[in-house]
Parts: sequence; structure tokens; C-alpha cells
Amino acid sequence: MSAFDDISRASEDLIFAALDYAVENAGISPAGFTPFAFFDSASGRGLTRYVSGDGSNLQECQDAGRAALQTVEAGVTCVVLAWDGYYTHQGERSEAVFVEGYEIGQDHGLLLAQRYTRTDGAVRPVGNPALIGRPDPLVHRVTG
Repeated sequence: MSAFDDISRASEDLIFAALDYAVENAGISPAGFTPFAFFDSASGRGLTRYVSGDGSNLQECQDAGRAALQTVEAGVTCVVLAWDGYYTHQGERSEAVFVEGYEIGQDHGLLLAQRYTRTDGAVRPVGNPALIGRPDPLVHRVTG
């Protein structure tokens, strides 16, 4: 049994699309990227970036994204919040991107980390994405 057995193929695809886009964004700046969310709905896929204050404190931006995602409009089927940070695997700390995906109606989400290295400005993934948690849902309310 896989952690993805409880979600639709469309939600799984959105989570991995967000992971790929997060790795791509990690290459833009060594200081990290502005957290973003992908949304899936009957009308298509959407992207929103979250900025708090002047945008320099990425943890505050991530918190702003979390706060905004507590409520989504009716028709949204899945949301994924992505951010840049650090992950320790087998005692080794490395840069990583994180995605927290949640299919509307499920009891838990999926938290994945993808480690990467940065060489001469280029970002390369290290290993496969790791499932590091099954967090409580991001979304608490659907409106409309």
C-alpha cells in the first residue's frame, strides 16, 4: 500500500508538478523562493504566490500561504503548498524543497521533501522525493 492510494491520480499529478516546479524555482536564488500553491479545480490548474511584508522573510510568507489556504472556493479538488528549506537525511543536512499536498475531503495530506545540490548556480535533485509526513489538512473550509 502506498501513501498515494487514498488520493486521485489528478491530485498525485498536481503534487508532483508542484514538486518539479519547486525544484525549478530553487535554482532562481540561493536565498530561497517565495512560497507558492498550486490548485486543481474543474476549471483548471492555478498558481498563487504568498508574500508577507516586504517578502524577505520566507517563513512569514509560508505562514501567509498556510493562513490563506485554510479556506478555498467550492470546486477546488486539491491544493499543494511549496517552499524551500533544509532537510536532514541520515544525519546529513541539505537544501530541499517541500510540498504539502491535500486532496479536499481526505483526512490527511502528504508532505514530501526533495533534496538538491547547487553547483555553479545549477540545481540538481538528489535521490527520490521522500514522504516525510501525513499532516492534518491545510484546508479547513470550502466556501460557495
